[in-house]
Amino acid sequence: MRLSALSLAPIALLSLAACGEGGAIDENVKATVRQSIVASCAATAEGQVPEGVNVDLNKVCDCAADKLMAGKSVQDLVSNPPTSVEDLAPIKECLKEIGPVTVAPPPEG
Repeated sequence: MRLSALSLAPIALLSLAACGEGGAIDENVKATVRQSIVASCAATAEGQVPEGVNVDLNKVCDCAADKLMAGKSVQDLVSNPPTSVEDLAPIKECLKEIGPVTVAPPPEG
């Protein structure tokens, strides 16, 4: 049975990633993990923010992703991805750092 070069590409990428830290592959993996963290954070937080409360979820989630990933290698991120329980502390820190959450005035009526 012949395997095409494309079917071997994921195996080659994983092999290269396992060789050590650094390089374009590691940066791509980190970027993908970061995107996933930000998207998950924003989607989860969107339903949690009460009506009338204004907060820049993208800023908060970007900040939280940076804190979650700080000091972790690609191997750490792939073998032990952040969990939602871990996400809470950085999100709280980021909310404090970014500034006060504003509350929209109640509609007049």
